[in-house]
Amino acid sequence: MASTTTQLTIVNRALQLLGSQSISSLQENSRGARAMNRAYLPRLHNLLRLGIWNFALARAILAASATPPSFGKANYFPLPGDFLDLAPPDETWNFNFTDWQIEGQQIASDDQSPIKIKYITSSVTESMFDVCFAEAFAADLAVNTCEELTQSNTKMATAAKAYDTAIEDAKKRNAFEKRPTKPAEDTWVTKRF
Repeated sequence: MASTTTQLTIVNRALQLLGSQSISSLQENSRGARAMNRAYLPRLHNLLRLGIWNFALARAILAASATPPSFGKANYFPLPGDFLDLAPPDETWNFNFTDWQIEGQQIASDDQSPIKIKYITSSVTESMFDVCFAEAFAADLAVNTCEELTQSNTKMATAAKAYDTAIEDAKKRNAFEKRPTKPAEDTWVTKRF
């Protein structure tokens, strides 16, 4: 699904939710543009980490580092530079996902090299956003810049309500688009008496 969502459309939607003047460029010297520029990336990365968003999924095959952990696990696997969070594995993977521990910018594991991961990437563009996510993100920006731009508790409450509704809609839409996953086999189910 092609999207015409841009950074500017998201920011202007956030400003609209606050009843503030829209901007024509994020580089302009206005109060709204400066506030949105400061909030944009931190709030985007935060919101991306809050869910397993289909549009932000990426895959990688990770080789073990030449330097193993000092103790405990057998290998370190350096994470990609755009890594934000791990996504659940596919049921076809043949390694022990529950064994993994994220330590800094790497995974410590007893698995042998290489390992395959699905992860939430920060390398997304606004045109990739689902429209429901874009609305939730705009509302999140409105909530987080409201004090600076309006000093209004009423507008803060209105923006917070808009965010709650939008994030719920975005999570539902995202869930509808996911393929059902099979639970891991359990001996309680597979054991024959």
